[in-house]
Amino acid sequence: MSKTLDKTSFKCREAIRLKFLGEPYSVIAKKVKVSLSTIEHWFAYGGFLKEEYEKYSKEKTEMLGVLCDETLAKNVHIAGNMLVALMGSADDNVKFRAVTEIITRVRGAPKTNADPQGLMGTDLSYEQILRKARERPP
Repeated sequence: MSKTLDKTSFKCREAIRLKFLGEPYSVIAKKVKVSLSTIEHWFAYGGFLKEEYEKYSKEKTEMLGVLCDETLAKNVHIAGNMLVALMGSADDNVKFRAVTEIITRVRGAPKTNADPQGLMGTDLSYEQILRKARERPP
């Protein structure tokens, strides 16, 4: 007589949780005390736990996304203040990256290449590009 396993049993829920955390099947098999081939079959296409795992994964990913958005919203002013503070750096490279980040956040990423002098895409550092741009009038 074979035992039937409920998808809501501890073993199944634990296997789903461990898979979501990125544990390899071999570790999941040891922790839930079933064979490796059983775990592989559970999560295979059309497997016993495949659909349950997909639902769990979607729910957890949505919850983590909401948590991430809330955390960012609470701390966006700190990031903005840090970017503005970086504009006062003595290093032109740091200034350039801070200004670029602020402009991208406020106005969005550029749609076209705004490099009429052809200085970007070379092996020059930001400091060398700024120096050359300052030497040549537009």
